[in-house]
Amino acid sequence: MERSLIKQVNRKNMGARLNSRKVKPVFFPNFFGVKQKNSLKWETLTGEKGAPVIADVISFDSSAPQKKREVIGKMSGDIPKTAVKRGMNESDWNEYQQLSRDCEGDSDLKSLLDLAFKDQDFVYNAVRGRFEWWCMQLMSKGGFVLNSNNNVAAVDWSKSTTADGLQDIEDTVVTASAEGVTIKYVVMRKDRFALLKKQKAVIEKVRGWINQKEKLTISKKVINEYLAAQENTEGVQIVLVSPSVRIENAAHQRTTINPWEAANICFLEDLQCGDIQHGPIAAEHSVEYKKKASTLKKDFVFISKWSELEPFKEWTKAEANAIPVINDPDAMYIMKTDGQSWTEGEDTEKTDEEGY
Repeated sequence: MERSLIKQVNRKNMGARLNSRKVKPVFFPNFFGVKQKNSLKWETLTGEKGAPVIADVISFDSSAPQKKREVIGKMSGDIPKTAVKRGMNESDWNEYQQLSRDCEGDSDLKSLLDLAFKDQDFVYNAVRGRFEWWCMQLMSKGGFVLNSNNNVAAVDWSKSTTADGLQDIEDTVVTASAEGVTIKYVVMRKDRFALLKKQKAVIEKVRGWINQKEKLTISKKVINEYLAAQENTEGVQIVLVSPSVRIENAAHQRTTINPWEAANICFLEDLQCGDIQHGPIAAEHSVEYKKKASTLKKDFVFISKWSELEPFKEWTKAEANAIPVINDPDAMYIMKTDGQSWTEGEDTEKTDEEGY
């Protein structure tokens, strides 16, 4: 293990690259913060939400009555490691060397930097892609499951003549309110919203609200304005997501998937519904490791670059001792909109967060 042989590799340039357009945009930072832990254990509390317990009206000079503490559950577990590395082989190195010589004549420096840092781009985006998958899975599968036992079942939203997505949203907001949870955000996939705005009941409700008889174009802005104007959904707004990641199998075949469960709608009290809890990484604090590798940490992702002389290889690795954690699963409601019941084992009031 030796220092990187690429002369552009240093902490400044590595950091600049992570602030460039080469970082793929993802949705999970809109919903998850970053929380550092001193150990490799994650934890979250349940039962924090709900209507407030009221104080008593008492006479002067009387002792204030004592109220019991909330019964709060604690969920915890081990933080796993997520890691990926990529190597620059001899052919890539020869190409880099040639580009370096060309750039001495004031040639395009961008091509050289793209080659020098392409593996850093790949590994950093790969780790973030895993957390995109993880967070979107949690938001579309975790939390408080709405089913026929605790809420009116939603008709398949693709059935435009019978479905009423606006009523489904209102029913869910009312159900949550009865539990002391004030829903403010309704998160869904863009293709699910496309079904919502085509529903006959939705078009009629919105047309009647704005008193428009001619052809009406339904948009997210119009729907959000409608929801804001209704008594039961005042302050509620729809948030759209369209995440995509690629999964590579053992045979190195790649498939692009949308990690958000297609038919599921997530109802949130707070837009930031969780944190990426991350613990210490051994290499990050090793003096000897830093003597041999160029390193940088951004948020919860630790990146290393080093070389091997025989056989020749330039390595780039990204790792994270981290896990996404929902702050309070009891305050997250999940509604299924394909007319199907929850699969066996999921048809309960609460589901375990996948991956916990």
